[in-house]
Amino acid sequence: MRFSPPMRFFLTAAALCVAANASTVFNFDNDSLGTSTGFTDTVNGLAATFSSSADPGGFVVYQSMFETLTGNVLGDPGPAGLDDLALSVHFSANLSAVTLDFATSDFSIPSPLTLTAYENSKLIGSASATGQFLSGFSFPEGEIAFAGSPFNQIVISSPATDFAVDNIAVATAPEPATCALLGIALLALGVPALRRRAVIHQ
Repeated sequence: MRFSPPMRFFLTAAALCVAANASTVFNFDNDSLGTSTGFTDTVNGLAATFSSSADPGGFVVYQSMFETLTGNVLGDPGPAGLDDLALSVHFSANLSAVTLDFATSDFSIPSPLTLTAYENSKLIGSASATGQFLSGFSFPEGEIAFAGSPFNQIVISSPATDFAVDNIAVATAPEPATCALLGIALLALGVPALRRRAVIHQ
C-alpha cells in the first residue's frame, strides 16, 4: 500500500511519539552482585543513576529473596551498613510515568513506600503504596506507580528500616518538538479534508 506524502509525514510523527513513550525496565539483572550505590545503569539509551545520602555503599545489588521481585534487586543496608535511607534515581531524559516493585523489611504491619518525582529540583508529585504479605514469604511486597508532568528524578523512601526495589519500568516523555510535529501533521491532513467536506455539502 502506498501512502500520500501527508499520510507518510503523519505516520512518521506518530511512530516517533509511540517510540518516545515505550517502556524501559531497570531490573539489576545485568549488575554484578555486590554492586553498590552510587552507580549508573543504561537501558535502551536511557541512563539511570542510583544514589543515597550514605554513599558510597548505601544500597547494594543482591539476589532476590522475594516473590514478585525476581533475579537481582537493589536494597539497603549496603556496605555502608546504614538503615533508614532514601534511594534517589536520576534519569538522563524526562519521564512521563514510572512503576516499580518493592518489598519492605516489616515483620508485622507493612510500612508504606513513597515515591516522589522531581523535574530537577522542582517537586512534580508523589505516590504511596503499602505491600502485602505473600504466602511463604517473610516481607510485604507491592507495586507503586506515578504518572504526571515530565520529571527526571525520583526519590523512594519508607518508614520501614530497609526496603528493596526491582523492575523499575519508565516511559519517557515525548519531546515538545515531536508533539509539535504530530500536531502539524494532523492539521496538514485535517484541513484539506474539512475543505473537501465543505465543498461537497455546498
